[in-house]
Amino acid sequence: MGLRAYLLVNAKDDVRHDDFRKAVLDLEDLIEVDFVDPVVGSCDMVVMVEAAVSVEAVSRKINSLYWVENVSILKIVSIFERHRTSKRELLKALRHEEEVLT
Repeated sequence: MGLRAYLLVNAKDDVRHDDFRKAVLDLEDLIEVDFVDPVVGSCDMVVMVEAAVSVEAVSRKINSLYWVENVSILKIVSIFERHRTSKRELLKALRHEEEVLT
């Protein structure tokens, strides 16, 4: 499994409905793209990508398309990694408290 992320993509304001539909279909054809969902909200579409080396490279590739206004990256992280990090911080704080008390 490679690196995974959700890309939040905004289309330029002058993109017409037919062009937007074609853009969605073209993105779905990219090998790194798992799915594309048009959405309503702070972005125009959510794109799930998986890259062997860099999701940033995929983001730059998509951002360079003529119809794209901007792209934001939400990297997917393991819940276990977050847990381990917070656990280490907790243990460090507890050790510090023990040192202060002794």
